[in-house]
Amino acid sequence: MIYKKKFQKSSRSLKVSEIIRKAISEILIKNELPIDPPFNFPINVTKVEMNSDLRIASVYVLAHDENKKSELIERLNKCKQFLSKEVSKLISLKFSPRLVFKLDETFEKFMKLEKIFNSKK
Repeated sequence: MIYKKKFQKSSRSLKVSEIIRKAISEILIKNELPIDPPFNFPINVTKVEMNSDLRIASVYVLAHDENKKSELIERLNKCKQFLSKEVSKLISLKFSPRLVFKLDETFEKFMKLEKIFNSKK
């Protein structure tokens, strides 16, 4: 009989992901990023997922301005090196994780589901 391995997040990876989420949020609140012009709209860091060896952090961000979503990831990637240095100053890990920014689409999926549930069909 073949059993499939279930991949569960360890408590360490969950703790590290939450610490990194808070650190990135603090940096984005200060809005002192080396990009011109700075962000004029709020950015939420909804979640951070770490890979198994804690070397790569997938950072899911959400912008409230519909027009700015396309350029949000591009602008965050421009200052990725600055953000990783600032995160490594705020947290104490053996290795500073590589940050990968992704757009969080769960809110949009939720709105689509809510629209479907509220329809009369």
